[in-house]
Amino acid sequence: MPSKDEIDDRLKQLAIAAKNHQPQTVERQKAVTTLVMEIQKYKIVKFPKNFSFTWEIYQEICTEAYQDLMFRICREIKNYRPEKEVSQWVNFLIIKCFQEATPRVIGRSDFKRSYYKDIDAFFDGQTNQQEDESDLLAKALIEIIEEDPGDVFKSEVSKKHPQVNFQLLLVKREIEEVSWEQISAELGVGISTLSSFYRRCFEKFTPRFREYL
Repeated sequence: MPSKDEIDDRLKQLAIAAKNHQPQTVERQKAVTTLVMEIQKYKIVKFPKNFSFTWEIYQEICTEAYQDLMFRICREIKNYRPEKEVSQWVNFLIIKCFQEATPRVIGRSDFKRSYYKDIDAFFDGQTNQQEDESDLLAKALIEIIEEDPGDVFKSEVSKKHPQVNFQLLLVKREIEEVSWEQISAELGVGISTLSSFYRRCFEKFTPRFREYL
């Protein structure tokens, strides 16, 4: 197992390489994919501690936040600052992802969100530009989910529950922000079954999502 310094150096080299490629090119996609795979391999993500929820809900929040983190790394790699370790950058982002995922998971639109608005102080002042670009990318992903070219998401159907397909869950979870409890009641399928199917599909189609980043 490499030392922490070796891991930091490896991730920094990958992040810089990905950052230096032009956006929406095959080279950047490949570089970012390699970076994400190495981040997963070395398990550098540290989730915020929160004892306000049951263990099951906390795990679901972590799962949602982790999925969001993978997208955020892809679309915000241009904002990585080489003077920071990749682990610092990633674990700063996971805090934001955790905070944003929490109200979606617990199904409360009035849940108080605490966003880290001082990202400009942390990354030399690019907040508004980052948020504007992220919004544009989010809209592009929403269009892909809703239009589903070739019905690739819709064709991914649960074997035991044919009324459940990945596109349906994507719309409800990522666009309409419906809680698992509501989806479960509507479809008549258990939460654990739905979330497990969703996670498997999400992992399967992550490379396809990256094509549009």
